[in-house]
Amino acid sequence: MWNISLPWWEFVVRGVAVYGFLLIILRVTGKRNTGQLAPFDLVLLLLLSNAVQNSMNGGDTSLVGGIISATTLIGLHYGVAFLTFRNKTMERLVEGLPRTL
Repeated sequence: MWNISLPWWEFVVRGVAVYGFLLIILRVTGKRNTGQLAPFDLVLLLLLSNAVQNSMNGGDTSLVGGIISATTLIGLHYGVAFLTFRNKTMERLVEGLPRTL
């Protein structure tokens, strides 16, 4: 439970890679807010999280590996949120521009 089979930094690198990939792919595929999610969108998000799980942990099922991965994702989330708050170009890249319908 406490012994990890990979070096700690590999969890961080894997988390950064998966976070970046999902940020790009979800940004390209649509501009929905959480309140606009249809049931199949929620199912897709849940399936995506399950699909990328093994790529993030490299087959490691230890508690420490999960904590490192979760901490990496939360840190990346706060980092991206801070950058989008401070930098309007980054905000436009991550969140897109509003469109009048």
